[in-house]
Amino acid sequence: MRTRRLIPWIVYVVCALAVLEGLGYAAWKALDLQRQGRRDEAARLALWRMDSALTAVLAAESARPYFHYRAFHPAERAYSAMLGPVQPGEVLVPSPLLTEVPPFVKLHFEVDAGGALSSPQAPDGNLRDLAEAEYVASDDVIAAEALRLHLAELLRMPAHSLHRAVDAEAERAPPPEFDRRLDAPERASDADLIARQETAAAAQLGGQRSLAEFSAAEPGEADERADADLRLQSRSRPAPPRVADREQPRVSLGAFSASWLRGDELVLVREVSVGERTLRQGVWLDWPSLRDWLAGQVAGLAPGLTIEPARDATSIDSAGRGLAVIPATLRLPERGSAWRELGTPLGIVLAMTWTAALLAVLAIGVVLRLSTSLAERRGRFVSAVTHELRTPMTTVRLYADLLASDAALDDRRREGFVATLRDESGRLARIIENVLVYARLGRRGHSGNGSRCTVGVLLDRVAAEQRPGVERTGRSLVVRSPVEVRDVVVDADAEAAGRILGNLIENACKYALPAESPTIELVAHADGDRVRISVRDHGPGVPSHERRRIFEPFHRAARDEYTEHGLGLGLALARGLARQMGGTIALDDPDGYEGAGARFTLTLRLATRS
Repeated sequence: MRTRRLIPWIVYVVCALAVLEGLGYAAWKALDLQRQGRRDEAARLALWRMDSALTAVLAAESARPYFHYRAFHPAERAYSAMLGPVQPGEVLVPSPLLTEVPPFVKLHFEVDAGGALSSPQAPDGNLRDLAEAEYVASDDVIAAEALRLHLAELLRMPAHSLHRAVDAEAERAPPPEFDRRLDAPERASDADLIARQETAAAAQLGGQRSLAEFSAAEPGEADERADADLRLQSRSRPAPPRVADREQPRVSLGAFSASWLRGDELVLVREVSVGERTLRQGVWLDWPSLRDWLAGQVAGLAPGLTIEPARDATSIDSAGRGLAVIPATLRLPERGSAWRELGTPLGIVLAMTWTAALLAVLAIGVVLRLSTSLAERRGRFVSAVTHELRTPMTTVRLYADLLASDAALDDRRREGFVATLRDESGRLARIIENVLVYARLGRRGHSGNGSRCTVGVLLDRVAAEQRPGVERTGRSLVVRSPVEVRDVVVDADAEAAGRILGNLIENACKYALPAESPTIELVAHADGDRVRISVRDHGPGVPSHERRRIFEPFHRAARDEYTEHGLGLGLALARGLARQMGGTIALDDPDGYEGAGARFTLTLRLATRS
């Protein structure tokens, strides 16, 4: 039986846990996807912003003429003839790279076909004397020379040769004329990377187109754009012989590619062809300052991110957060668990969904509890009513048969039969009346308000009705009340209040065995604007674990369920009638400890004068 009662609860708990687990998993995944989406979007925007900034740096370097990588160049030569030996009388113009170093640049350098490394910032020989005399300080030249020597040491390492760096970058980066007819990339991050690479390639192409126009200009016109002041100075000197331009070599500038040298040193390198000569020109960037500058560009977008060199494809994370201009990848800081997304609109909606789900589960649990409790009480009620009605009906039938038999010829025996029939019929009537009164509780029109009676009349009525029954159980009913209380008028229906006190006295007769004193006390006293009427016995009292449930309908204490007859409606009916009259009923500890008997107190309001 107990197992059958547990089955609905087991099914309910399993289903509730399954629903809550599924809802929790879905909520966590949704919040995690949102967090990841925010993270990816921040990374994407940061990459675009940093690549745009780097593209400007790259475009500026790409637009630089190849002869700017020499400390001085002749002013009157054609664009493609700048690398020839200086002729007597030619005016030398300083390179802009000699006089001003752009931001984030350590050194501009050039490597010829023989592997010799030079820098426009560190001229040697007579050119160094000329530079220190008119254009730059000696300390700047010394510092640039030190950088040149250090770079030469780095480039001598086989693993970091410029040829390998350029070749590797050429493989990594798409060509400027990127073929848009290629298959669509599988991931959005790949498409994003390709778009940024195209933007960087377009910026370099823009710079090279400018150089193409620059190279197509008449000899000397190019220098007018870059060194107008020095050209004015040259007009005062004898005109040098021009290099014949009928055999101008072809100049080809490659795209800059980025590579890492030992010690996280970042260089941009391009290949330059001038006729038959092939050069490598490059920029040695100040990576720490460039990295801090890039991080500052996105400080408000992705705070706390770090930029790390990506020396190979495995260095870029699976999310594809790599820069398109330089081989570097982003590392975004972890921003806590997905539950921090609860403050977002999605989190609020999920919280509301969770609240609704919990309330639904709770409501289903309450309904299940009420339904099972109702089913249990209905079963108890049917069983109790069947038992309580069958017992007096059996007695009535038996004594009716005795009255019809010869046993009723004796007058004394017949009177006894009639008295028994009267008692059992009265008991049967009380059972039916209790059920009917309980069924009417709470209905409109049965509130009982407006009825009044004095305490004395109420006590006398109860004593007259209950004393014979009490005495038949071998006990006595003691009624005590001060005289002034007996005349007090209470706001109560005498019949309903009498039914309450009668039920309490009947319970005392049934459940107070064995008792230290064979008396049942009915005591009334005034308490402010109320009158308290108590019924006390001297039996074992009510067990502590039963105190909360004894007023529930059809509930009977386990101790008395199989030893005393009853429906379990007496106290529930008493509480309902008391509330209907605006009063209360409670169980007290008469002497402050369990086992000192039971005392039930009915509290009624004093009638107000109208």
